[in-house]
Amino acid sequence: MPSESSSFYRYFPISRRDKNWGLYVTTAGEARIAPHAAYPPEGHPKGFSFDWRHGRKLDGFALNYISSGHGTFESLPHFSASIEPGHAFLLFPKIWHRYAPHPEAGWHEHWIGFDGEIARRWLRHKLFSAKNPVVKISAEDTVLATFSRIVQSIRANRPALQQILAGATVNLMGLLYSAQQTQPAHDAQNTNAIEAAIARIQNEFAPNLNMKLLAQELGVSYSWFRHTFTAHTGLSPHQYMLELRLVRARNLLAESEFSIKEIATQTGFDDEFYFSRLFRQKLNLSPSQWRKRSRHHK
Repeated sequence: MPSESSSFYRYFPISRRDKNWGLYVTTAGEARIAPHAAYPPEGHPKGFSFDWRHGRKLDGFALNYISSGHGTFESLPHFSASIEPGHAFLLFPKIWHRYAPHPEAGWHEHWIGFDGEIARRWLRHKLFSAKNPVVKISAEDTVLATFSRIVQSIRANRPALQQILAGATVNLMGLLYSAQQTQPAHDAQNTNAIEAAIARIQNEFAPNLNMKLLAQELGVSYSWFRHTFTAHTGLSPHQYMLELRLVRARNLLAESEFSIKEIATQTGFDDEFYFSRLFRQKLNLSPSQWRKRSRHHK
């Protein structure tokens, strides 16, 4: 005889304010599916409910996370994966899919459905792809804590609940995106090299910090180093260092009495004129204009 399952979920009306916010949540909840229990449970509204035979297509997005048990996920055109604890799978608008726990195991699932211009922008810029919808999450404690806060906020019916849930969704999607960049377990040592490189760059502003030599010191090839560094940070090693130097320059301009030339030197720019030209190129203000504006706003 099937064991008893339990679930908690909500579906939300969407206001103009929610759409103007840029990201809104359509549903959120969790379900403990006991072994041999019917799946999915009854009670979900049309457009969200489905069965294994027919599957479904959503109008928006949804992120599902499995914290225990295991099962199967499938989506078009030809994707199929076994789902284990710690796996998250992302559902995309108008993409057919279906999923279910293994009858002998059941599972504990957590989900949040969402849509809006921000989510569509992620899709347009190919930050997430329906070709790779399943990701192993490493920060499991953080994901579970976030889903727990989501349920608590819904139960408390807090003011501006949609905006609270939208923030939690961004947090979860950030963790998912981070997990996509993680290297396989056998590359863990090499991934540590990226963390060491970031720490080194953050503490050195010398213009002669050679990235090829840095990769050599860390025991990795430069091509791997550059590719993996860019995947981790969104910037090449050189651009990352440049942005850090400019951040430090902005802080010194706002908070110190050093001259422009002194600040250029302290942040690793041997040429004051190159520093000023680059600063204007990046910020549309000269260093002097930035200093004047930042102090005016204090």
